[in-house]
Amino acid sequence: AVQENLCIVQAETAGADKRLERAKTEEAEAIIRAIEKTIPPITAFSVAGGTELSALLDVVRTLVRRTERRMSAVEGAELRTFSDGTKAYMNRLSTLLFALARLANFAEGVKEENPSYK
Repeated sequence: AVQENLCIVQAETAGADKRLERAKTEEAEAIIRAIEKTIPPITAFSVAGGTELSALLDVVRTLVRRTERRMSAVEGAELRTFSDGTKAYMNRLSTLLFALARLANFAEGVKEENPSYK
C-alpha cells in the first residue's frame, strides 16, 4: 500500500492529476495505533538501529523526512503545489516507519537504547 501511495505522490509531483485522499493517511494512522498498542510506550529519546530491519526503516524514515522538506521548499518557491492529503500522508508515513522500526526491535527482543549524551 505504501508503494502504491508513493506512486501517486510521484505522479502528483510530476504534474499529473493525481492526489492522495485523506483516507490514505487515516489508514496509516490506524496501523500506527495498532503498532503502538503492541509495543511499550516511548519514555525517552532512543538511538536508532537495533536490528538490521529497524536500521533500514530508520534510514527510509530519514529519506521521507527529507522528501517532506523538499516538497515544502518546492511549494515555497511556487514551483508546484501538493494536495493537503499528500502532505498529511508524507508526514504520517515517517511516523509509520518509526513505529515499524520500533516494532522490528520489539519483535526480536532488542531493547531500545537511550543516548548517553557523552
